[in-house]
Amino acid sequence: MRELAQGIIISCQLEPGDPVQDISFVVNMARAAEFAGAVAIRTNDAKHVRAVKNSVHIPIIGLVKDRNYETFITPTFEHAKSVIEAGADFVALDCTRRERPISLYELLKQIRSAFPTVGIIADIADENDAEMIAPLKPDYIATTLSGYTNYTKDVTLPNIALVGRLCARFDIPVIAEGGYFTVDEVRLAFQMGAHAVVIGTAITRPWLVVKKFVEVSTTFIKGRDDG
Repeated sequence: MRELAQGIIISCQLEPGDPVQDISFVVNMARAAEFAGAVAIRTNDAKHVRAVKNSVHIPIIGLVKDRNYETFITPTFEHAKSVIEAGADFVALDCTRRERPISLYELLKQIRSAFPTVGIIADIADENDAEMIAPLKPDYIATTLSGYTNYTKDVTLPNIALVGRLCARFDIPVIAEGGYFTVDEVRLAFQMGAHAVVIGTAITRPWLVVKKFVEVSTTFIKGRDDG
């Protein structure tokens, strides 16, 4: 299995409804990330995995978001197969306690049988998720889904404390992901023991960053006009 170096992982993904849907945006963001020293790219969908794989030399973490399932990140072997065959070095799986179409035991067994050199990243939401998946020995545990399940919806992101608890409790390398926007947050995650930190929206969905600035300016302008 190809190992993930310690450092920054950039998540380059597009969601339905985003103002940009051009695959070249994903590819160019990935190139920029590699140029700046990122250690890996995380991206969604086989066509994006293939395009990025042909454009950079750092590892690719592939996934498929299928919201027909509650566990929507790469919920089936067919989803995993599609991104692995497109060139993913690692596959990310939703390993939360929500309803799934296939057991995690069977899913990991199928992936390892068919693709023994591909690493598995377990996306979890809390310590109980990690405790559930740890016996199946994923290669990495990522805090990706903290704040995005019904049992973690009140968590403040980024959940740096969770990173620390996972690092102290498990011998599986931990990837910090979810809501990282500042250098200080990233520094704290590494201080807690994170192997790597994923940055996504803060860099690769600039329209959401612009929206925050617009909201601040709108509030200020309205307040000034009302006064």
